[in-house]
Amino acid sequence: MASLLGEADFVYQPLRNDRPEFRLLELQPAVNRVDPLRCTIRHAVVDASAYCALSYVWGDQEANKSEMEITYKRPKRRLFESKKHYREGSVVCRKEIGSNLAMALRHVRQRHACVVIWVDALCINQADNDERSWQVTLMTKIYSNATVVHAWLGPQHNERTAVITTNSAAFEYIDLIWALAEQIKGSQKLANENDWLQACFTIAQTPAEDLQQRSNRVHQVWATFSAQLLAAVTSHAEARQIYIALDTLSQADYFSRMWILQETGRARGVTFHYGEHQASHRRLLLSLGLTRAFWGSLTKPQLRALSSDFDSRFLSCVMARMTCSKALRLHEVLKFAYLERSTHSATNPRDLVYALLGLASNQRDIKVNYNLTVDEVYISAARFLLEGGFTELLITFRPYKRSKGLLSEDFPSWAYDWSTRGLPSFAKFNAAKDTKPQLSFISYPGSVYNIAMNLKGTRIGRVAAVGDSFSALASSAGLSQEATRSGRLQQGGNTRALSANEKRTLSTRLARAHPSLRAQRAEIETLLLSQSALPLGNFWCWWVEWTSSLWRLAGAHTKSNNNLSRHIAELLSRETPPRISSNKAVKTLTSATDLASLINLQSWSHFLFPRPVQEHDQPTPSAARPLTAPGIDLLESLFRSAWGTRPCTLDTDFLASAPERVQEGDEIVLLHGVNAPLVLRKADEEAYRIVGPAHVCGAMQGQLMSVTASVETYTLV
Repeated sequence: MASLLGEADFVYQPLRNDRPEFRLLELQPAVNRVDPLRCTIRHAVVDASAYCALSYVWGDQEANKSEMEITYKRPKRRLFESKKHYREGSVVCRKEIGSNLAMALRHVRQRHACVVIWVDALCINQADNDERSWQVTLMTKIYSNATVVHAWLGPQHNERTAVITTNSAAFEYIDLIWALAEQIKGSQKLANENDWLQACFTIAQTPAEDLQQRSNRVHQVWATFSAQLLAAVTSHAEARQIYIALDTLSQADYFSRMWILQETGRARGVTFHYGEHQASHRRLLLSLGLTRAFWGSLTKPQLRALSSDFDSRFLSCVMARMTCSKALRLHEVLKFAYLERSTHSATNPRDLVYALLGLASNQRDIKVNYNLTVDEVYISAARFLLEGGFTELLITFRPYKRSKGLLSEDFPSWAYDWSTRGLPSFAKFNAAKDTKPQLSFISYPGSVYNIAMNLKGTRIGRVAAVGDSFSALASSAGLSQEATRSGRLQQGGNTRALSANEKRTLSTRLARAHPSLRAQRAEIETLLLSQSALPLGNFWCWWVEWTSSLWRLAGAHTKSNNNLSRHIAELLSRETPPRISSNKAVKTLTSATDLASLINLQSWSHFLFPRPVQEHDQPTPSAARPLTAPGIDLLESLFRSAWGTRPCTLDTDFLASAPERVQEGDEIVLLHGVNAPLVLRKADEEAYRIVGPAHVCGAMQGQLMSVTASVETYTLV
């Protein structure tokens, strides 16, 4: 007779590690959703079992917990196992589970039949690191063998009624979009997985207005299909409601979870659930991809203005399926994950690496071990990539640390912190030209982890003088901390209109910043009237201070002034995309030969605000005119170019832009095989720590990598 035990008596029986053994839940049927949850846990072999699997967000494990009755079926006694340590029969106990898991199980279970399902929170002993490590390596097989993966999107505990209503409506629109897709293409075409993937990528990754123009880059069939489907949906009577609903659905917490990459990528098929609604992965992801193109469509500005919160992390599910279908090796998977720089999260920071292993064909190149520290996990992944020649890890630009306390102070400067994402722009340069990375890892007793990296390189110079930091000037200009930390002007609620007093304060501050602005008070007032798209007044204060500071530093500490304005323009527009930098008006603005021309308000106003269509039209005040789209892009890119940096000059007469932490005496070095120069700081007599990447004017395209350049070996810790 089974005994009824309390929750504290729930004990996992050990799994056999000589075969792919795991636990399965047999979820008992229930007529009503609110009926108690009951299940049986049993041991099974992955290859010999029929089951489905659950993919969900753990969420708050303490809020609104549910009780579940679990019958634990004892596995058969092993050969030579003592009867003293083995009890016959089953044990029944009650266990509390999180609200999100309880909700998902209530909707997955059937009315009259058991559902055999694998659930990570219950089928793995989460308190046993050795078992977790072993079971995680089995997850590729677990999700690949499942008949279907049920992905639970919500609703979650305490989700707002308006969100629930909107997300529920989204599933109705998903069916509508799929019906339109079938009419255009034919269901037999989209039924093929590769065709479906191609359709998703084409429509999600190509701006709507360029689908036809860029058809040479993608298969013509799918470019045409995508353009026709987008046109059909945008012209639908409920287009606005479709966009709003799918926009809200894209922000579901589920899509931010790291483990969904493996869970949806390896699955034979995925059924997405939201309450009583469900849709296949093909229908849902195609619809979200369409909405992403919808949002980026410049032909529908009224729809683009509806929301700025559309979250494209759902695309990782599509990319994961593509990755798995290509059977990529681990080096390629990790490299792709780094380049993609997704912002997915995981409860355990080790899983930001471990969750990627299941996408690779040779995942055992890195061992899963939850007994390792986070430092050790990230170090092993970085070393694996660096030894394979992938040196872009070294030039990730992250001026503001976000993972305080997660990594130790002794975390190697050459290792990559997977918990944060940085700016990838330094990878576009070719400062080391055609050199190859000559690196090696050595035992280094002076470091905590007893490891250092040797890499050959060429010294550019030592930092002789530094200018004002980006964050200090942004703060003094009144820009929000969020905008400063993110490098995005439109972050942090700076879009409100300025009061009369604020306008006067800003114009006074600008007039003090530079003599040429004192006579332009009227133009300044006019420019500051518009606050509908960007914090223009605060930006302008920052811009004048930033350019003035850069000009002063360069003029005082560089001997040769022949290329001064060109080098200043190079630093100011470092992040300006080609579509903007090629504009004639932009070239004129950013390549001014003196500071007064660079901050000329009349020139900037002409570019930022649209002019009257006809000469006889009455001019409209700037306050009533929106900023032009190129104007918004330019201001954002100029802000991004300076983000997290401070200008500096070198003892070799170079002008550079380096991380804010740069100090006089730091060295800037071109390491072989690395696309951008690095700022290095002495850690001891023999080794250096990496401060970050730098932009050195006149060195970013390999100009200094001549055959006569001296080469040294740098030890990095």
